Amino acid sequence: MRYVVISFCLFAAACAEAPSAPTSLSSPIGGAAITEAAGGSELPLGGTLEATETAGAVRHLVGTGEATQLGRFTLTSDFTVDTTTGIGSGTAIWTAANGDKIFTTLAGQAVITFPIATVTETHTITGGTGRFADASGSIVLVRSLNIPTLTSSGSITGTISLGH
Repeated sequence: MRYVVISFCLFAAACAEAPSAPTSLSSPIGGAAITEAAGGSELPLGGTLEATETAGAVRHLVGTGEATQLGRFTLTSDFTVDTTTGIGSGTAIWTAANGDKIFTTLAGQAVITFPIATVTETHTITGGTGRFADASGSIVLVRSLNIPTLTSSGSITGTISLGH
């Protein structure tokens, strides 16, 4: 009888489907899932942002948020805005919870319904540091800017390829 049970167990194990290998690994950092890309595949990026900016010939934005692939992050950006068209361009640095950075160039536009400007920016990933050293992809930031206070809040969506 013992050989029958052992034979049955071996047969069942041999016939069972082998679990498929995961294509990504997730671990919580700062309350958000951080995912590693396999072979440079694109990963979804999403989250929220709260920021303040300073006005001037070159605007400076500083914000914090929470996002997939970044965890708790900070964003600093310097950009110029053509006040006749509402179109802006510049650069930004996204710093992840562990200190790794994503570098982006940005282009955006604002639609103003005073006292709020709805700003839509497309950030093109140009590289980074640490695990983002060979990153590419894009991030769309949509935020509501309170013009009198220069504070904004918004959401981010996009994709990132870690290039490894």
